[in-house]
Amino acid sequence: MTKACSLLWLLFLALVGSSCSINIEQPTQVAPTLQIVTASPTSPPSVGPTQPSAVSTPSLPTDNLPVTWANLNLTGKLVYINGAVIDNNFKLTIDILDLITGAVTTIFDAPKYSWINYISISPDSKQLIMSYAPPPEDNSPPSQALYTLPLDGSTPPQLLFTPPTKDDQYAQAEWSPDGKYIYYTYFNPQIPDDPNRVYPLFKIFRMGFPDGQPEVVAEKAYWPRLSADSSRLAYVLADPLSTMNKLFVADADGENAREVVVSGSWNPNIKDAPIFSPDGQSIIFSAATPPLSDQPNWFDKIMGVRIAKADGNIPSDWWSVPIAGGELTRLTKIQALGLFASIAPDNQHIASFSSSGIFTMKPDGSELTFIVPNSSGIPGTVSWIP
Repeated sequence: MTKACSLLWLLFLALVGSSCSINIEQPTQVAPTLQIVTASPTSPPSVGPTQPSAVSTPSLPTDNLPVTWANLNLTGKLVYINGAVIDNNFKLTIDILDLITGAVTTIFDAPKYSWINYISISPDSKQLIMSYAPPPEDNSPPSQALYTLPLDGSTPPQLLFTPPTKDDQYAQAEWSPDGKYIYYTYFNPQIPDDPNRVYPLFKIFRMGFPDGQPEVVAEKAYWPRLSADSSRLAYVLADPLSTMNKLFVADADGENAREVVVSGSWNPNIKDAPIFSPDGQSIIFSAATPPLSDQPNWFDKIMGVRIAKADGNIPSDWWSVPIAGGELTRLTKIQALGLFASIAPDNQHIASFSSSGIFTMKPDGSELTFIVPNSSGIPGTVSWIP
């Protein structure tokens, strides 16, 4: 990407960062940002990885955040993607925050021009899997694959399997809570080759860990998340030619799939980042509010962005809907970008990643508390572990 484009992105992100405060009482009006699945907007193209990334073993630097949330008596740790803008490029790390002490440990310091899209922690909290694009070696198109990394940061990322082609992309990797499978989203940005498409042709695969064979569990689908007992799969169905996506629930192997039908006066076109509620009776997901869902802003028009695009590029809130279907319940009034949720081990709280930072809340949206700032406005994920 040219320096001019990089500076444009930095200026835009600075504007977004200055207006993305989370407000419990009133929705904060936030200008949408361009958020992509495949690579950092400021990083140059990268090649599909074929060997483990040549990255030095992290020295595990630590820092501390003031424990302003002490009155909530939160326990455990948050594992999340962090970042900063250095020399017109994003510099990403994977950090672990101890919620009791406020200590922050960096377990992976990603090299320049690499990109981390998504991380998920193994049920035994010993390793993570991430969708990761190493630094480029030539001018090939960007590609990201699935890598594992020990949670103690003792060794560099290890490639899980080699993508068939350089255009194959792997994202949204999730461990099943029983540890038996890894679920992930696959797509090729060239497919379908149709000027009218809204999305690529997503597919959800699962593979037995560590050496099982991949199998398709859902077509035209992405955002896989498993129920606490590993028996059910929630995901978003996205027809490449449709401007409306749909929430689906299926058995863990993809069988008996059915739509979670939304009724009532508000049914948002874009539904993102679904997760089972702690009691397993509802699906919590990200979606825009009615007044902000239809019109692109001036920046979207200049950049040619279609408002139907998903993956956190419109100001959104957390909503819930019964698994059996029904009317939506709005849980928050924050108008944040890039929402992603993780349930606390005790099921009493939810951690949410956003472009403004990480916050926690009760499953009903109450007690919303800011935890970790995100000054660079990067997209990412968070996992809450014991």
